[in-house]
Amino acid sequence: MLRELSIENLAVIEKANILFDVNFTVFTGETGAGKSVLIGGMGAVLGQRVSKDTVRTGCKKAVVTALFTDLNEDVKNKLTEFGFDTADELVITREIYADGKSTARINLRPATAAILKELGGLLINIHGQHDSQILLSPESHLNIIDSFGNVNDLLEDYRDSFKQLQSLSRTLKELVGNEKDRESKIRQFKQTVKDIGALNPRKNEDT
Repeated sequence: MLRELSIENLAVIEKANILFDVNFTVFTGETGAGKSVLIGGMGAVLGQRVSKDTVRTGCKKAVVTALFTDLNEDVKNKLTEFGFDTADELVITREIYADGKSTARINLRPATAAILKELGGLLINIHGQHDSQILLSPESHLNIIDSFGNVNDLLEDYRDSFKQLQSLSRTLKELVGNEKDRESKIRQFKQTVKDIGALNPRKNEDT
């Protein structure tokens, strides 16, 4: 659950800190009040593309931080997959600079926008009037079919099997590499013995 959203110097918002609870929350206001900026801030921590134009005029950077609690197993598994520690709380920070650059952090550790995007799909669903356009995105077709077929258990089994396959493949590659290295060393040592034998060394010859 999104528990807290903090925004600094993003578009028309100089500073805002919003606390959420389990109840229904509504943002209201006239055009230009900043409702879409809040959604944009959520999008930033979810890995969506950000622009330097969103940085408040005269500021060096904008900062958006989101606190999530009560993480489900899918989120924890994804964090583990990307090498992040799994805890009961998740803090995602996105900084957008006036020169167009941006940085991201997950629990204070550097992360990429791609990681945020993949993780964000498990944290928040943002729906708009153009949601139907997802049907035109080939990247989404497989997920739609899997969801319709209700094959989540099969997908988990497949992912587990694939991870085991990757692990075995790495082990096999290491063993083959070790065998090749062993054969190379054997040839090297045999040649060394042969070269020494050709010299016909004698006892006390060095003296």
